[in-house]
Amino acid sequence: MLRASRPHLIYGGLEIGLSIIVAIATWSAWQSPWTTFLWTVLWLPVSHAIGLAAGFVMAAHGDPTPERRTPAATNVAIWAYECAASILLLDLYQPWFSAAPLATPRGPARPVAVLLLHGYGCNRAFWLRFSHHLADAGYHCDAINLAPVFGDIDDYAETIANAARGLAERTRLPVVIVGHSMGGIAARACLRRYPTLPVAHTITLGSPHFGTLHARHGIGLNVRQMSLGSDWLVALASSENDAQRARITSIYTAHDNVVYPVRTSILPGAHNLALDGLGHVSLSTHPRSRALVLETLERVAQGLRGGI
Repeated sequence: MLRASRPHLIYGGLEIGLSIIVAIATWSAWQSPWTTFLWTVLWLPVSHAIGLAAGFVMAAHGDPTPERRTPAATNVAIWAYECAASILLLDLYQPWFSAAPLATPRGPARPVAVLLLHGYGCNRAFWLRFSHHLADAGYHCDAINLAPVFGDIDDYAETIANAARGLAERTRLPVVIVGHSMGGIAARACLRRYPTLPVAHTITLGSPHFGTLHARHGIGLNVRQMSLGSDWLVALASSENDAQRARITSIYTAHDNVVYPVRTSILPGAHNLALDGLGHVSLSTHPRSRALVLETLERVAQGLRGGI
């Protein structure tokens, strides 16, 4: 039985509590049912959207590369999609659906199973939508909570290893790990400690393989480990050989609003696939990113067939 993520339930409770406060304050000020209703419903997405806009501005200043220079209308479109993806996954799914079952396979049988790892401050509900696309393509998948939320990334290794072994045993298939942001780093850290796991490949989405300037705005040991050029990341990179890197695919976006400079997502020796016009959370929802994940899974499957 999966347990709901307690930190995210608390976050959901705060959402409700603040919504009640907003409703009371709005009614006291205007005594208008419609005004009260609109402010109560919209304060959270509006606040989230403003925060994301600030993040994109900070990323543009922190990483003023030519790839980021796009027309204003394009920047607005990138921001708007990121708002929709973030509000849905972070403000709605994560507080209330962290124990929800993932979709089961509906398509043709596949030769690999997929283990999904969320990023910093998130939980397994981050993957609920993505799991439906994997199921439609025929993939068995599982997702886990990495806890504690602000803990040591190395401490996630045992949880990931147990989940990978369990998924492989249930499906009798090798596992491909898909990790978003910190999840990709956690997968690499796990494979450093448990190199014999039945993991055929690792796909990272927007992972800060060499850190991110945005880490200075977070809290927790895991954020410090993901700071730009941290000793922990240097040690992780130095522990990997060419063969291990060849079994990693790093998918990243030139318009990431959380992981920047963007070059920190490029992992030498790995398969590096660049996108543009997408924000950080959008990498887990957008059709272009999803297509690259499915193409990579098919490439891994073909490699496994060729090795038989």
